[in-house]
Amino acid sequence: HPKSVIGVGASSLRTICYLQAQDKVVGVEAAEKKDIPRCVYNHVFHDKFANLPVIGEGGSNGTTPNEEAISDLAPDVIFTTIDKEKADTLQQRTGVPVVCVAVYNRVFSDSFYKSIELMGKVLNKDKRATEIIDYMKKTEADLTSRVKNVTPKSAYAAGISYRGAHGFAGTEAGFPPFAILNMKNIADVNDKKGPYDIDLEKVSADQPDCIFIESNNFKMVEKDIQQNPGYFKNLKAVQNKQVFSLVSYRFYATNVELAIANCYQVGHCAYPEAFGDIDPTKKLDEITSFFVGKPVSADLAKIGCSFKKYDLAA
Repeated sequence: HPKSVIGVGASSLRTICYLQAQDKVVGVEAAEKKDIPRCVYNHVFHDKFANLPVIGEGGSNGTTPNEEAISDLAPDVIFTTIDKEKADTLQQRTGVPVVCVAVYNRVFSDSFYKSIELMGKVLNKDKRATEIIDYMKKTEADLTSRVKNVTPKSAYAAGISYRGAHGFAGTEAGFPPFAILNMKNIADVNDKKGPYDIDLEKVSADQPDCIFIESNNFKMVEKDIQQNPGYFKNLKAVQNKQVFSLVSYRFYATNVELAIANCYQVGHCAYPEAFGDIDPTKKLDEITSFFVGKPVSADLAKIGCSFKKYDLAA
């Protein structure tokens, strides 16, 4: 039963926090020392992590661990999402057992469940690991059952963050909140996978029923509107006031609690009858309270990230 641990690479520290083992953490990557509300675990436990020694850069600067700093801390175990070869080298050079886990980019995925299960075992947090997996499976079943009998709507996700901020053209094929709710994502075209910049002619040609915009990138979308107001006024979703916000959930990989909250926001906006009992902001707080022990919607709203309706024709 390890008393001291560190996480190296995207998702590692987040999963430790989900498993309620953050008090065992003895060092963090430099990227984890900034207080970033969109990176929920980092924000909630910022006061603890801000005072810990640095064990590498992390974040967009890459995940090269500082072997000397890690050796000095002598943790009982290292959890990492770096590749096996690098992990073997890290174990040899520091003399600390290294456990490799997957980076999870989808919302409900076996790779996430396996990471939770394995880390739960190592951390002696099996009960919490089971709670998380049960919660996720129950949530997935709730979402899919709500849309079982609805007529699927078409949708477009705009301002999607990937390697920085993007405007209206920034979208994603296979966008998880659309996929789980069986929506027709107009960005799903044959050769595309993951985030990319779409040809705006396709959006106007397909005329999606609903448009969702990541609120943290809305200022960039506003610039697009100023440059081409006629284009936006001709979109059916804009005319019908079916444009809504999302909270960006990718920051140092997927923040699962925000991704799930976005699923409920999409469902609530696209299928109000099927999600009539859901207040997306309250649901967000309920979900973050389960994962990291604290509601965060008020803190997110302070940085312009909240669930709302947009009027792009105004």
